[in-house]
Amino acid sequence: MSLSAALDRVWAALEARFPERHFYMRTDGEMRGLVLTTKRQLALAAGAGALGLWTATSLVATVMAMAAAPPPGQDPRSLMRAMAERIETREANLESLFATVTCPAASTGANTAAQVPGLKLEPSAPTGILKSVSGRQDRLLGRLENMADPCAERLKSAFRQAGVDPSRFGPAPDPGILAPPKSVAAVNSDTTFSLRLGALARSLSRLRILETATSQAPFARPTNTSAQSSGFGLRTDPFTGHLAPHPGLDIPAPRMTPVFATAEGVVAYAGRRGTYGNIIEIDHGHGLRTRFAHLAALSVRVGQRVDPRQQIGAIGSTGRSTGPHLHYEVWVDGQPKDPEAFLRAGDHVHQTG
Repeated sequence: MSLSAALDRVWAALEARFPERHFYMRTDGEMRGLVLTTKRQLALAAGAGALGLWTATSLVATVMAMAAAPPPGQDPRSLMRAMAERIETREANLESLFATVTCPAASTGANTAAQVPGLKLEPSAPTGILKSVSGRQDRLLGRLENMADPCAERLKSAFRQAGVDPSRFGPAPDPGILAPPKSVAAVNSDTTFSLRLGALARSLSRLRILETATSQAPFARPTNTSAQSSGFGLRTDPFTGHLAPHPGLDIPAPRMTPVFATAEGVVAYAGRRGTYGNIIEIDHGHGLRTRFAHLAALSVRVGQRVDPRQQIGAIGSTGRSTGPHLHYEVWVDGQPKDPEAFLRAGDHVHQTG
């Protein structure tokens, strides 16, 4: 079909829709006629449509302007000042949380999050800047929320591997420092942020309890070598050739290889004891003790407080021993436990990813 033919068909359809109309009016005995052609009707319809569109556009613009305008009698600068103060309050609370949170079970701790040190917002700061900072704060809070529970779960998993209930270690010291300041709850326009911050503070308090327990449990390795010669449980005694219980883990290494404390604690014994030879016993509290036997040298004394991975002695072959090695034991509530379970738990705590 040619273009002229198509136009003819469109015009025919318009003429059918808007046929020529005749109007007659009688005025003072005279009859007058008015003819509305198809073209005139189309022109009137287009004008009416444009007027309607302009009216609708003006109405929408007016409504939007009213919504964006401050309430009657309120200065826009006071609204901006209130927004800046709210954002600064949020910043102070976020910084207090980031300053107290670490996660040994996470490859990236919360304290590595990007922050704006010394944030100071001017009351006259443009609204766009304030909203941008507010959005960054929401993202930082979300990052903490996404970190706290997985980190706590990894620590719980480590204690399950070791067969120890973390609740035996009691509450973390001063968990109340994680409670959000009252100034946050007082910001009525930021209730959602306040609720999120309060819930996060409780999650981080639980995490702190687990972190404290982790530092007190013997999860660190006693030497820098992972070699083992005899494990925990029944074994053939090298002196008698008969099966006998072995209450610890034997780690062979050259004489004078450093030996480290596996958790914080207090030295309960340091000296010679029967078949153990030179031995160090550390009380970690909460029913946990560790023993290090057959040592060639002792570097600590009774009553001394030690930290995880602090050197306490050196490997030897004193006592009932067939060669240089460390005999390492873990005791819980007066019963020997498999040290390997604690070492695996420690590896799980500090693994990355």
